[in-house]
Amino acid sequence: MKSTVKAWTHIIVGAGAAGCVLANQLSKNRNFNILLIEAGGTGKGDPTLKVPMMTSVLLRGKRHIWQYQTEKEQGLKGQNISLPRGKVLGGSTAINGMVYSRGLPIDYDHWSQLGLTQWSWDNVVPYFQKIEKYNGNNSSSSLGRSGSLSISDRQKPLSPLVDAFVDAGVTAGYPRCNDFNHPNAEGFGFYDFTIKNGRRESTATAYLESAKERKNLTIKTNCEVNRVLFKNQKAFLLEVLCSGTMEQLRAEQEIILCAGAIGTPAILMRSGIGSADELNKLNIAVVVDSPEVGQNLHDHVLVRVSYKAPEAVTLHNLTRIDKASLAFIRSWLFGTGPMTVFPLEAGAFLRTEGDEFPSIQSHFLPALSTATLRFNPFKNNTNNISGFMANASVMRPFSRGFVKITGSSLKDPLRIIVNYLKDERDLNKLIEATEILRDVFSQKQFNDYRQEELSPGKNIKTRNELSEWVRGSAGTVHHLCGSCRMGIDLGSVVNSELQVRGVEGLRIADASVFPSITSGNTAAPSMMIGIKAAEFLMQ
Repeated sequence: MKSTVKAWTHIIVGAGAAGCVLANQLSKNRNFNILLIEAGGTGKGDPTLKVPMMTSVLLRGKRHIWQYQTEKEQGLKGQNISLPRGKVLGGSTAINGMVYSRGLPIDYDHWSQLGLTQWSWDNVVPYFQKIEKYNGNNSSSSLGRSGSLSISDRQKPLSPLVDAFVDAGVTAGYPRCNDFNHPNAEGFGFYDFTIKNGRRESTATAYLESAKERKNLTIKTNCEVNRVLFKNQKAFLLEVLCSGTMEQLRAEQEIILCAGAIGTPAILMRSGIGSADELNKLNIAVVVDSPEVGQNLHDHVLVRVSYKAPEAVTLHNLTRIDKASLAFIRSWLFGTGPMTVFPLEAGAFLRTEGDEFPSIQSHFLPALSTATLRFNPFKNNTNNISGFMANASVMRPFSRGFVKITGSSLKDPLRIIVNYLKDERDLNKLIEATEILRDVFSQKQFNDYRQEELSPGKNIKTRNELSEWVRGSAGTVHHLCGSCRMGIDLGSVVNSELQVRGVEGLRIADASVFPSITSGNTAAPSMMIGIKAAEFLMQ
C-alpha cells in the first residue's frame, strides 16, 4: 500500500559518513526542512557500537551491515569477497577501523587535473579542518581543532610490538612519520583515530546527537529506498520501503543520495539512470542514458604478512572469554582499559620502486587477524595461536570493476565484481610490499619476538610463488568507491557540484563520486564531501 507523506525541502538518503554531516549542516538553516533516511536501525542500546575493539565483531556480524558479496573474483583465484557496509545510523563509520586519514595531495590534485579544480588539495583542506576536532598530544598535528568530529592519537601502547614495528621500519631505512595527515606523510608512524573518551566516534555521535532535537530535522530509520521518481526530468519523489510499507516521500528542492558506492548506483539504476541497454533489458524506463553508473568501482586491496610470537607480547590473552568480557565491560561503562583503542595503531605510507609518492599503506596489529574467542581459557589450537601481523594495501590501484542490478525490485540481487588485481600493476605492488614487510620484520627490533613466519610462509620465496600466494590470499580493506564518477566530461555521472547529469534536483554525496580512490582510509574524504555538498546546497 502506497501513501504520500508531507514534503521536505531536502531528503538525504543514507546516514553514513557524508549523510550525517550533510544533515547536520543543512538543518542549521531554519528555512530548510530536512529528512534523513537510513535503511538500518538507530543502533541504540548496542554496546558493541561504542567499544573500539569490537570492529572485527561488527564486520563479521549481521546486525548492522549490508551483507554484500562479490561474484567470483578472477584475479583472486575465483574467491567471493565479502563486502560488509554499515547499515545503522553512522553507516560504515559505526563499524569501521576508525583510522582518520585525509589522503595525500596527489589524490586531490589528480581530481583537479581532471578539470575538477575546486577539489584540489588546497581547496579541500579547509573542509577537512571544518570537520576535525583534534584532541591528541601531537603539537605538530595538521588537523583542525574546532570541528565536530573528535580525533585522538595513540594512547599507551597495548604491546611492545607496536613501537618495535615503527622502530624496525626506521632501521630498515624508511623515514619516521609524525603525522599521517600531513601533506608530506611518508614512512612509519602512528595513526589518528575517531575515538572520544575511549569510545567510538561515528558521524552519528558527532553530527546527529547535536542536531536530532532540531525541529526541522526528521530521521527515519529502517527505511530502504527503492527508487527516485521524476517529473519533467526533476526528482520530486522517493519510493521507500519503511517497515514493510511502501511510501512516497516528496522533496521540494533536492534529493541527495549518500547510500555509498554500492547502494547509490543501485538506486540510480532502479530509478532509470544508467546504461539504456541494460535498463531496457530489465524493463526499466530510461530517464537518463548514463552508461558509467555502477562502473569505475574500485577498492584498496591488501595482503597480510604474519608471524607466530610469544603470547605475552601480543593481544592473544584478550581472546580468552573471561578477559575479553571484563575488558569489554570496562570500555563500555567507563571508557577505560585495552578495548578503548583500535589495535592498528602503527602503520606506514611507503613507496615502491619507481614511485614519486607513497603508493603502499600498512597497518600493524600485535595479534593475528584470524584470532577468535577462546571459550576454554586453558585450551589452545592450531587455528587460534599467538602472533602478530602487518597488512599492506595498494593505495592507488589501477583495477576497476562494477556494480549492476538484476531487476527493478529491492529483492533482486546485485551483481558486484571489483576486479581485484585485474591489472598486473596492482599485483606487482603487493608482491613488493610483501618483500618490504618481510625486511622490516627481519630487523633487530623483532629478534626477541619473531618466531615462525605464518604468511606467506618460509617456503614462499620466488616471485612466482609470491604471485600465487598474493592472488590466493589478498582481500579488501573495505574502501569501495568510484561507482558514480564525478567529472567535467559528459560521460561522468555527476558534475563538480555533485549534481546528477541529465536531471534536476538530484545530487550524490558519498564515496561513489570519487573519480579515483584516495590514499589511506576513505571515511575522512567521504565526510569532507558531505560538508562540501552542504555548501553547494546552501549557495
